[in-house]
Amino acid sequence: MDEVAILAALGAYLVLVLVICVVCYVVSSLAHMKALKAMGYDKAWMAWIPFAQWYACADAATAGKQDNVTLFGSFSVPVSLYKFWWALWLVLQVLSQFLLGSILGLLATVVQIIFLGNSYVKMYAALDGTDEKDQQVIGYISGFLVIIAVFKFLFGNYKARK
Repeated sequence: MDEVAILAALGAYLVLVLVICVVCYVVSSLAHMKALKAMGYDKAWMAWIPFAQWYACADAATAGKQDNVTLFGSFSVPVSLYKFWWALWLVLQVLSQFLLGSILGLLATVVQIIFLGNSYVKMYAALDGTDEKDQQVIGYISGFLVIIAVFKFLFGNYKARK
């Protein structure tokens, strides 16, 4: 009898975790889609696809740029590499499972903070009509704590551009 109760509790826990994950995914996707539409990005539906969401944010942040993107005011990265930063993150995450786990995992987190954070810096500046320097702190923190971007995008008063 005890085994059945334990299995039922474990099943209920797993269902609860799954529901929370689905709700977080939907809210995050809605928020990013709203921000991408507000920036006039024509492929805002990409917010619903994992990794494509990060590509869409980088693509929208670099709209119209053809050559380089400047990070931290001095470091330049080609736009084509900037849009696919998530591939480096993914490779580092996979490799961290097999060798140098904590070092590569930390490096993957640093890559996410730098590139996703920079995308958010550019998006916040464009959506709020401010300078990128004014958005750097909140943008890079959002690269680590994406919930900040979700709330900022979801509750921001942005109108969709056409």
